[in-house]
Amino acid sequence: MKKFILGIMAAGCMLLAFSSTTYAQKKVTRTVKATTVDGTRGSNPNIKADAPTTDVAEGKSRGACSIYFSNYTGYYVNIYVDGYYKGQVSPWGGGSVVVGDGYTTIYCITAGRTLEWSDAGNCYGSYTFRLYP
Repeated sequence: MKKFILGIMAAGCMLLAFSSTTYAQKKVTRTVKATTVDGTRGSNPNIKADAPTTDVAEGKSRGACSIYFSNYTGYYVNIYVDGYYKGQVSPWGGGSVVVGDGYTTIYCITAGRTLEWSDAGNCYGSYTFRLYP
């Protein structure tokens, strides 16, 4: 009886060990090159809402997508996902945001509004964006 139970336990452990890769999240890394901002274009069509200026609590996100930004520049970079402000990345730093429903566009612009980055996609899992000058 002991051998039977040990055999079942060993088979279960093997099943768990080989099936864990089935549930791994998709991880994507993209390198995005900067473009210069046209200073005469007027309002920016990529920005729907800038940084909040009041304290209003937002609902919790289900966390379907994690987006990490690696800033390979000496500039502060403002991050927008689907046109909405999500934060700022320090020079030579990094940071992440969690988006509940995935995303369709990312837009990044330096604090002085001289360089910008943009990309489109559909994030479910984990994305990394490397921002280069």
